[in-house]
Amino acid sequence: MTKKIRVGIIGGSVNNGWANSTHIPAVQHLEEYELTAVATSNKESAAKSAEAFKATHGFDQIEELAQHPDVDMVVVSINVKEHYHAVKTVIPAGKPIYSEWPLGSTTEEAIEMQQWVEEHQIPTAIGLQARQAPAIKYVKELLKEGYVGKVLSAQLKVSMQGMGGKADKSTAYLFDHTYGGNLLTIVGGHNIDAFTYMVGDFAELSATTAQQYAEVELEDIQKVIEKTTDDQILVTGKLTNGAAASIHIQGGVKHQTGVTIEIFGDQGTIVLHAPMTIQFGSHDLLGASSADAELQELTIPDTYYSAPDSLQDDSGMVLNIAQVYRAFAQDIQEGTSLVSNFADAVKVHKLIDAIQKSAQTGERQYL
Repeated sequence: MTKKIRVGIIGGSVNNGWANSTHIPAVQHLEEYELTAVATSNKESAAKSAEAFKATHGFDQIEELAQHPDVDMVVVSINVKEHYHAVKTVIPAGKPIYSEWPLGSTTEEAIEMQQWVEEHQIPTAIGLQARQAPAIKYVKELLKEGYVGKVLSAQLKVSMQGMGGKADKSTAYLFDHTYGGNLLTIVGGHNIDAFTYMVGDFAELSATTAQQYAEVELEDIQKVIEKTTDDQILVTGKLTNGAAASIHIQGGVKHQTGVTIEIFGDQGTIVLHAPMTIQFGSHDLLGASSADAELQELTIPDTYYSAPDSLQDDSGMVLNIAQVYRAFAQDIQEGTSLVSNFADAVKVHKLIDAIQKSAQTGERQYL
């Protein structure tokens, strides 16, 4: 077997719910990897986290983790506002980088990070893991094979209870637009990227955004804060293949939550549902081709699963990330390009900019 890739996770703390519940179990399930180091905000938590995850090293300095000879690849799983500094610190080590999405707080930051890794020829992965979800990959292939014929229109609807008027202290930053992490960039970024990955890129679009909640109640500390982010995002436009497309993403919804994608062609239809957001799964898939009278359940072939059998029953949170890691291992070891990377991240950042500009100016944007 090829030598294991030794992973260091920035933000690999027992207190980091995301890394703890996704990245770390994904690495632990894969024979290609070994978790050897974590970096947290202080020495005490670093030592505690390293012990909890059976990592050899715990650091409170990013540079120490990146430069350590026992680390072959670095994962950035911290607040988006800290991504720029973290990636800049890791670059001199010349090691592959897997960063969570969004890549930067701004598109300018993302572009600069992409330029750094290009100059140093560093393999990268971006945490747009929905692209590796079996259902997403299968739908993309069905459309390529002409299952629905010519795509006439595609619709994405995302409704969630969060990102509205209630939250807790740990997520308060999501309601401050200066942080760069909010309903449009995080939830929108993941879902819109998966949507366009399947049906095609936007050629032109118009957008409307609204802020229905002016304040957010932080329930755990009984504090009310000002909200400066939108909770309603609506986009309409045309794709490069000529299909009409629409998107509606909303937060603070009490009922009928989840994700629905509908793709209509002149010969068939595909409908995909997810109970949370697109990157988490699990996905229910329905379809009807020209020979079918009505929609029927579509079974995803086993070939679209690359994660270990131990994750086959996972809801999607770990499975999809494990599929990213497995594909990235191949990219690192064989020079392939299987995972979405920093260049893909910049593309999504620019699409989000176009949505924001259209909403602010009322002008249609051409991409």
